[in-house]
Amino acid sequence: MTAVLSLPQTPISRRVPATRARGGAWPWGLAVIALVSLVLTAWQVWDGTPSEYYAAIAVSMSQSWSNFFFGAMDPAGTVTLDKIPGSFWIPALLVKAFGYSAWTVILPNALAAVGAALVTAVTARRLGGVRAGLLAGAIVAVTPILVAVSRSNQPESFFVLGLAITAWAAVRAVHSRSLGWLVIAGASVGLSFQFYMLEAWAVWPALAAAYLCTAQSWGRRVGHLLVAGVVSAVASLWWVAIVALIPTGSRPYIGSTIGNDPWEMVFGYNGLGRFAATSDSSAYESFTPPFSGEPGLLRLFNAQLAGQIAWLIPAAIVSLVVLWLLRFPRALTLLLTVWTLTFVAMFSVVAGMHQFYTAALAVPLALVVATALAWTARKGIIWPAVTVVAVAAATAVGIGISVGGYSLPVAIAQAAAAVAAIVLLLARQRARLVTAAALVVGLLLTPAVWSAVTIAHPSAINPVAGGVSETASGFGGPGAFGGRSGAATGGQNMSADAGGSRAFPGPRGGAAPGRGNGGGAPGGAGAAGGAGAAGGTGDTAALLTWLEENRDGATYLAAAFGAQSAAQLIVASDGEAVLPIGGFNGTDAVPTLDRFVSLVDSGELRFVVGGDDRMGGTAGATADAGTAGTASAQIRTWVQQNCAEASGAPATVYVCG
Repeated sequence: MTAVLSLPQTPISRRVPATRARGGAWPWGLAVIALVSLVLTAWQVWDGTPSEYYAAIAVSMSQSWSNFFFGAMDPAGTVTLDKIPGSFWIPALLVKAFGYSAWTVILPNALAAVGAALVTAVTARRLGGVRAGLLAGAIVAVTPILVAVSRSNQPESFFVLGLAITAWAAVRAVHSRSLGWLVIAGASVGLSFQFYMLEAWAVWPALAAAYLCTAQSWGRRVGHLLVAGVVSAVASLWWVAIVALIPTGSRPYIGSTIGNDPWEMVFGYNGLGRFAATSDSSAYESFTPPFSGEPGLLRLFNAQLAGQIAWLIPAAIVSLVVLWLLRFPRALTLLLTVWTLTFVAMFSVVAGMHQFYTAALAVPLALVVATALAWTARKGIIWPAVTVVAVAAATAVGIGISVGGYSLPVAIAQAAAAVAAIVLLLARQRARLVTAAALVVGLLLTPAVWSAVTIAHPSAINPVAGGVSETASGFGGPGAFGGRSGAATGGQNMSADAGGSRAFPGPRGGAAPGRGNGGGAPGGAGAAGGAGAAGGTGDTAALLTWLEENRDGATYLAAAFGAQSAAQLIVASDGEAVLPIGGFNGTDAVPTLDRFVSLVDSGELRFVVGGDDRMGGTAGATADAGTAGTASAQIRTWVQQNCAEASGAPATVYVCG
């Protein structure tokens, strides 16, 4: 068979001698992938609208090295974000060097996505040669949900980069049966853990299974895995262990925990607390974002997720079958199979999640599809390539019919390209460039268009691609692959465009998700947040001016209920000390009532800005059943009884003391 793609390849299998790529196809191809990825993720990055919650974290972390290490949410180092701060260290350094702006907190994520595409390309080249490398890099570069989240300051992009690095080291380790490369792979899992915690460990079943299938003694295999496992655990948990050893009075409160414990934050709130069966535990808080529909076997094809990530999932399943049938090296096939299925299963069963969590699938999907096509090309077998491109085109048409709008004609064009590619493959034409172009378009046209349209529809709170809202119907609607309807999102519709709609309509011709000006939740759940620091009224600049003019030497510019409300003032004031009462969820026991009263009595704090915390409580209002008994509720009651509403303030402000 003529090449599935027009470029030569260097497969990893020892059955085929290594060859050099002819001409400059590889470096030029990488350059094109990097440019496409950079344009999709960084175009007009200076005009972006970051999540204020995460922006405030970068600003606060830039204020001191203590804040930097702990991941302090506020400049005074009162409380941390609800994650290990690894994804925010680079943005914080850029803010420290260049000052806060949209590009200093978004550009690092865009560059991480570019890096993920390039590293995945290098890995796929080792698996299947140049053609596999370039196709895999292109798949990652145009994965819609990865593009969407990389145009925000959500932390997902660094995690995808960490996964790409892990895949690169894992392939080297399995192929060469090398302890050194296996240790690097384990350390890379630890690096990914710093970016997104327990999700990184989902790679280990694939890595362990594949390495156990390598051709060496059982003692060496098990011993090597134990060494790499220890390295991975140390690389994963060093931050947690150090923070746990520091006395609580010498560090910020660990956000979104009951016991001010980093182990609880990682394994409770961000671990067991994400699953419905354990979400009501009294040992830790839970957080299940309602943006991706109900868990289930076909969840990745529902209304919220299909257009974001599902384009190549059926094609990847076919590709895995092809790799097994055509006897691709077994250990590597097992690595790709277990990795892909583990992540698909994980995203199918977790209780609640944002759509952008699924961006982690971009790396295994790209490696599987690209490797299978390149391997069958070398084998000279036509049917796998025909099947893969046909399944990808049919998936695009199915999503296009379900979503409607521009997606349907684009999907039909993709199907036409797939038909042309199939005809050329069956005719064994020697027009390699034409065949290659038709095949790539038949695989990637619709997701590439979704990625391009995303440029015109930024959203930092709950990034989604293609100009759709997460409550759009379609896959997951009644009768659609058995999925759930958009109602599963809990009614959170982010389609209002506060920043003004741009050039492209959504797939249904409606408005796209707009710019968010509120604080994104950990993971971006800003929709659940409150009305903002100004209580939904007044102008932030005017409020800041008023607070400064009446501050009277107070250490804190103001206090606000909830980290999201405080974040707005922290960002707008370029890092002034604003006290976030109750942390992100409004339930963190920081500050305590006694500490709050002491700050007021000492004159360090004068003002409390009205507004809702994430749990729905409002300054000056009686605590509801959901927050009764928390430190935030106690402080809210105290403010109601002991503070007076300021006259002449441009927003609701309570004067205490």
